[in-house]
Amino acid sequence: MSLKIIPLVLIIGGLAWLGAEYAENRNRPSRLKVPAETELSTVSGKAMGARVVERKAKKNVLAGRFAELDIKGAEGVVTVRVGEPHSERVLTGLSGETVTAKFDPKDEKAVFSLSTPNRQLINYRDTAAYKQKLAESNSGGYTAGWIVVALGIAGLWISRKLQ
Repeated sequence: MSLKIIPLVLIIGGLAWLGAEYAENRNRPSRLKVPAETELSTVSGKAMGARVVERKAKKNVLAGRFAELDIKGAEGVVTVRVGEPHSERVLTGLSGETVTAKFDPKDEKAVFSLSTPNRQLINYRDTAAYKQKLAESNSGGYTAGWIVVALGIAGLWISRKLQ
């Protein structure tokens, strides 16, 4: 009896893992993709203000931290998000300066490149390389889920053979 419980737990856990991966990929399909520089949207204008946003999950646990920058361009005010690998220190002293931001509109307006007329604050190459490494490290979720399910099925088969 107890030998059958462990494989069943593995099978259920593996299926739950696969379901969580599927749901995450469905909610944010661009999370594991690095857009080409030509696919990014561009906004130029005056930097209005920057602020740090902390998203908290249940029980007041920090779930995410990033900075937002408001840019007043020809289209109106556009709010872009500066997250990992860049810190909010990049945005200090930008208020009132003319900036150009290239961002991904499909990924919560995440900034890939940010520059002023005098200097490059965030480089596309560095951001794309970071996101590519992140995508490579996160892409094993389906594989791990299927391995856990296979181990559960193998354990169930072995426990039936032992009886």
